[in-house]
Amino acid sequence: MHPDDDDRIPLAPPPADQRDLGPDERDLDLMDGSWEEQYYSGRLPTRDWNTILLAGALLIVIALLLPMLLVIAR
Repeated sequence: MHPDDDDRIPLAPPPADQRDLGPDERDLDLMDGSWEEQYYSGRLPTRDWNTILLAGALLIVIALLLPMLLVIAR
């Protein structure tokens, strides 16, 4: 089996010697739910998109108001 075969959609069922034997050790975290425990525990680094969007919105508002205030202050 070639390493790039994971991305391909099979057009025919696999030969009898390459049939799917079920989940392996890579799927154990899906089966016992430990991935949920790790994901919802807060130990995984995630982006806070609300804060990022708020910062972007504030930059846009400042960019609109600053020239107006500089013209008035002149």
